Amino acid sequence: MQESHIRVLCSVLKVDLVYEEADGALVPFFDTVAESPLMQSQRLRDLMRKGTAGQAVPFLRRTSYDCYFAGLRAEGGALYMGPMAHSRLSTVRRRQMYSAYGIKSEGLPVLPVFTLPEIRNMVLLANVVLGNANLEGEELLQFNRIFNDSKEKDLEEQTRFLLKEEEENDDSSYRHSYHEEQLLMQAIREGRTQDAIRLAESMDRDSGRLSERDDAAHHRNLAIVGIAVCARAAIEGGLSPEAAYRLSGYYIRKCDAAQGPAHMLLYRNRAIEELSARVAEKLNHTRGSNYLERAKDYVRKHYREKIYLDEIAAALDISPSYLSKLFKKESGQRLQDFINEVRVYRAGNLLMYSELSLPEIAVYVGFPNQSYFGKIFRQIKNMTPKTYRDRYRSAEFWTNNNPP
Repeated sequence: MQESHIRVLCSVLKVDLVYEEADGALVPFFDTVAESPLMQSQRLRDLMRKGTAGQAVPFLRRTSYDCYFAGLRAEGGALYMGPMAHSRLSTVRRRQMYSAYGIKSEGLPVLPVFTLPEIRNMVLLANVVLGNANLEGEELLQFNRIFNDSKEKDLEEQTRFLLKEEEENDDSSYRHSYHEEQLLMQAIREGRTQDAIRLAESMDRDSGRLSERDDAAHHRNLAIVGIAVCARAAIEGGLSPEAAYRLSGYYIRKCDAAQGPAHMLLYRNRAIEELSARVAEKLNHTRGSNYLERAKDYVRKHYREKIYLDEIAAALDISPSYLSKLFKKESGQRLQDFINEVRVYRAGNLLMYSELSLPEIAVYVGFPNQSYFGKIFRQIKNMTPKTYRDRYRSAEFWTNNNPP
């Protein structure tokens, strides 16, 4: 076994690697040996050893917690990889998973999240480094039954689907749907909120079936696709990608969690309304206001850092004095006041939805200390941070005001 190659592999993948020799001796390839789940759990290694020995291709095991471990044959033994999380694991879920394998969870870090293609490629790269036979990515997933649909099966099902669509729908219905979709996107790009909602609701009646499972799945998919399309149109209309993706991501999660079609379409319409309204706001700004919006975008992106007037001005390629006067003239407030508003807005979300303490929140949003944080928070919210947390934390809080 080429230990130097494995060490390089470990540093590139940022995943724990453990080599198990034929006699059971373990060789770890990471910094914190005692904290590695693979080193702690004999049960986990037994499962990996059995799976790896039972097949010629790399063994890929997915836990019930959507976390992956891999085992690969290596010279004189086997190499184990993991854990590789496919979705974010809460502290409780992480402890449950570790407990199931007899692993002490104290001191173990939060797991980074990888997409399935990333996990697949990590295993394939390790397989190449170990000198094993080359393998296609889809073969790896199919062999380990991560999914069972082959390309041939997919082609067969696609053919049946297309034949059914040709029988049930004519081409004119698709042209009609495409035309309405283009009108909807144009309404979003131009900030015409009511037209956009009207067009979206009109399309609901004529859209093709997006799920064979049930009506709820169809309406959920319809709402999510609609939000994604409208977010793209909003970006084309001038809304920043960051704002569009965050807003659409929020409403997509709301649609995904909703139980009935009425709620799904309600959230879809709210997303369209807010996206188009923000585009309209952008379109109404003058050329001079472009500097204002760019300055605000800079603050929103860097609010956790120390923000200096000179740095914002340099990013906008204008003088600090001109930026200061322009900001005051067009927004009616000082730049520092806007910075404080953004930080207090972010702090409010953390007070309601996180477990962070007040000192931690103060530092997180960019205030130098808790005392100054409390002073500015009271000035803007007319209450202390603690009062704000106690008042809104247990209630479902919704505000119609856009974030600063």
